[in-house]
Amino acid sequence: MNLTLAVDDKLVEKAREVAARQGTSLQALVRQYIETLAGSRETASLVEQLEEHWRDADKHLKEHPARSYTFNREELYEGRVARGRRGR
Repeated sequence: MNLTLAVDDKLVEKAREVAARQGTSLQALVRQYIETLAGSRETASLVEQLEEHWRDADKHLKEHPARSYTFNREELYEGRVARGRRGR
């Protein structure tokens, strides 16, 4: 899709200089910026979904609390040693 913008000539020249210093074109910079804007909406949607999942998980944990268990040093060491032996 082509897009036409009305922008001050001096501003365009400064932007072209910036693009040239970055080794790209003004068109590429504008395209990248628009892609970033569009992507940020997708990111916001993803964040909302993750927050909803966290709320659901919190609700589930409140309704079904996990059993508490205290690990002792020997049990933790035992598991670590057993894993190390399997890797050999």
